[in-house]
Amino acid sequence: MGFLDFLLTTRQKQDKVATRICLESGRFVMCPVCHGVTESRDPQASQPVTDDLVSRLVREGRADAELFNRDETEVHRAITRVAKALPYHCICESI
Repeated sequence: MGFLDFLLTTRQKQDKVATRICLESGRFVMCPVCHGVTESRDPQASQPVTDDLVSRLVREGRADAELFNRDETEVHRAITRVAKALPYHCICESI
C-alpha cells in the first residue's frame, strides 16, 4: 500500500488489492502509454491464475487478506466490482 493509504476507505483499499491481483494474473492489463487499467480481451483465460492468487493471499494470511476478513468470496466480489467499473477500452486505443 502507499504512503497516504490511511486516507482511503476500506472499500477503496479492497479495490486496490483486487486490481493488483488482477494485474498480476493477467485479467487486467495496464496501458503502457497512459497507465490506465482495463480488462483483458479474454478475462476467463486468466481465471485459474486469479483464483490461485486469491487462495494464496488468504492462505498466507497477509495483511491484505484482513481487509476481506480472510474470505475468498469477498475478494472475488471485489474483483467483480472493480471489473464492472473499468472502461471497456483504453482511451489510447481510440487515438
